[in-house]
Amino acid sequence: MLGPNNLKPFTKGIGTEITGIDLSEPLDDKDFSFISKAFEAHRLLLFKKQTLNAAEQVRFSERFGPLEDFPDPKDRADGFKTVLRVTNIDKKTDNLKPVDDPGHRSFTLGTSSWHIDSSFRQFPSLASALYAIEIPGEGGETMFADTVLAFKSLSNEIKQKIVNLKVIHDFEETRRRHGLPPRPPEVRAATPPATHPLVVERPNGVKSLFIGSHASGIEKMSQKDAKKLLDELESLCTKDEYTYTHHWEPGDLLFFDNISVLHQAKSYDLTGSRRLLHRTTVAGTSPL
Repeated sequence: MLGPNNLKPFTKGIGTEITGIDLSEPLDDKDFSFISKAFEAHRLLLFKKQTLNAAEQVRFSERFGPLEDFPDPKDRADGFKTVLRVTNIDKKTDNLKPVDDPGHRSFTLGTSSWHIDSSFRQFPSLASALYAIEIPGEGGETMFADTVLAFKSLSNEIKQKIVNLKVIHDFEETRRRHGLPPRPPEVRAATPPATHPLVVERPNGVKSLFIGSHASGIEKMSQKDAKKLLDELESLCTKDEYTYTHHWEPGDLLFFDNISVLHQAKSYDLTGSRRLLHRTTVAGTSPL
């Protein structure tokens, strides 16, 4: 059974490693309760030296709630509609994808910006799990930024100014930032812009900032002023003391809060290195 000796908190404010658990085995209720409390306290959990197939990753992730589906079959892992291949490897040929492939280029550019997965959905997802299978020898790290600690650092005056603001999140915003063409109208219609509070209060009373690259504007604020404020808050959240950079090893599984934690992928040699992770995402069930 897991206990305090199985926690190895990171040196900075976000994240902890949990040791002594094999996630390929079903979690009993006591271990699940321990992991859930650690997740609430640390917002990012690392499990090392795991050996998981897609079904086992799904089983672990589903303990936290229903999972989001990924619509494109070519991006799914092992036939699971809830497991996304995060990769530069073509599933059919097992060769590296061409760097100028439009879909691959869009995904690579989009994930290189600070973002929150699915923030553009009406019901934003609650958490994401990333499991490393193939990792490049250099580069390809994932950075995480804790918006809880960043919010705590704000003065009371600034907190009062932003607490009631509503942010518009639009998937097209990330594409515009990188000079990519818009998606087809029918695809855009399936994921229209969504409006969420800038300051989110979690069930445990902890407040965080809900921002990222999908944030396209703020209600009742000029585009110029909104961009200035959003950029300032992102710069605050991504200061060194609020971030953690994960250097992947095969078998690592990271489970992170997808409301209070921003993340971005670091660059690597797309033409000479292989990178494959499996992602599962715990779906949101209500507005923020």
